Amino acid sequence: MSFAISTAILFAFSAICNTKVSRLMDQITANLIRLIFATFILGLVTIIIEPKSFHPEASTWLLFSGIVGFGIGDIALFMALSKIGSRLTILINFCTATLVGALSDWIWLGDTIKKENIIFIISILAGLSLALLPKNPRTTKNNFYKVGIIAALIAGFGQGMGASISRHANVIANQYNISIGGTSQAFQRVFAGLLFLLIIFLIKKFSSREQVRSSPTKKPIPWLICAALFGPVLGVSCFQASLKTMTSGESMAIVATSPIILIPLAIIFEKDKPTVSSILGGLFAVSGVIGMVLST
Repeated sequence: MSFAISTAILFAFSAICNTKVSRLMDQITANLIRLIFATFILGLVTIIIEPKSFHPEASTWLLFSGIVGFGIGDIALFMALSKIGSRLTILINFCTATLVGALSDWIWLGDTIKKENIIFIISILAGLSLALLPKNPRTTKNNFYKVGIIAALIAGFGQGMGASISRHANVIANQYNISIGGTSQAFQRVFAGLLFLLIIFLIKKFSSREQVRSSPTKKPIPWLICAALFGPVLGVSCFQASLKTMTSGESMAIVATSPIILIPLAIIFEKDKPTVSSILGGLFAVSGVIGMVLST
């Protein structure tokens, strides 16, 4: 449970950094640089502390999970962040991921969720929906806004399916009495996402007459470093560790409180003041998290 809560906090900081980066430079390029940095750190740590945490079959599933989550999911995530901002993007992303992860675990892995936890999950999602409603309903008619919503939904699907695939990899590893820690899982997933993004980057570069846009200044660099640390390095490592003791739906429900943690951060970094419904929804969502902690 503590790993899932830590993931929620780290992902909130990561969302702020990713939003800054997505508006300062080309999204695919920014995401590629972020994953290169994260892959280097995670790979170094994995070699030092978990050199025997690789298995042909389990690692193959982790690589596939990385393509779905970090490859497809993160491209959509950065697109959504640049169009609708961090608060709404993270809301849709995590809520969708929670539902997709729980449904996938139930159909594919045969997991069940306690009845009381279903109530708490609904409470969390309802609170998040209330907390992050758009301030101006007329913005929902904007095409720019609609593209952002669709991108956030795709990002959530990628994250939810990626989590479920990771759990399947854990099941295989356990059958062979192999322990794959959170850092090693994060490295294998991020590495696969990096390769996928590299292919997309090269296709875009050589198929387009225009060069991939990048920022001429050093301004995005600090945000890129922080985005890599809070997201793929620390955040995903904690998230992978949480999946070893919880189902994807339960873990993602807790991680889905990240938008609530994001509210004060958005005030500081994006000058985005919360409404009364944001505060009430936040309290409602947090009460659902407390209920899940006590029930577990």
